[in-house]
Amino acid sequence: MIRQTAVTLLAAFLMTATGCSSLHDYVIQTETSVRNNILSQKAWGEWSWCYDDLDHPGDFSTGFKAGYRNVVGGGKGCQPTLPPRCYWKPCYETPSGREKINSWFDGYSHGALAAHQDGMAGISELPISPTARRNLMTRRTPVNMDSFNPPKSGTETEEEMLPEPEGEDLGSRDDLPMLPGNSASSVLDGLTRGGGTGVENN
Repeated sequence: MIRQTAVTLLAAFLMTATGCSSLHDYVIQTETSVRNNILSQKAWGEWSWCYDDLDHPGDFSTGFKAGYRNVVGGGKGCQPTLPPRCYWKPCYETPSGREKINSWFDGYSHGALAAHQDGMAGISELPISPTARRNLMTRRTPVNMDSFNPPKSGTETEEEMLPEPEGEDLGSRDDLPMLPGNSASSVLDGLTRGGGTGVENN
């Protein structure tokens, strides 16, 4: 009897410990949802004066609050693919029903824009420490591959890298004697062929 009671108490304790985390998450989720609803209601009260001339103000305001809640909850504020399920009824399969659905989508976009203008975007995100943010930005910075190359000892031009010409240095063409009837180029050609001065003796 004592052993059975101990096992029952142990099982109840384990079940309570397991469900404590889930219950805590549910409470936070509910609290966040209530806060977002209050913020969206307050925002509509502040912005509704801009939308006095609407054909379907009820549908527009519903969409406005939904878009506002989306941004406050961490969304981008993009329109959903489909409207809420309440608009899937056959009564909305009419021209007037289509206008109400379009009013809901229009209000959704205006509500998301209002949330951005109110500075509510990203309030649901947990901030990280400055050190973690700096490390994250450092990892995203592209690496400069030039920092891995060894520094050069000196710069060499293409002229310094050319091989030295073999044979006697003939100098420049301006240093050659100018003989009558012969140009400097003809004298240089004669010297290069080893045929003397390149001048014919008369």
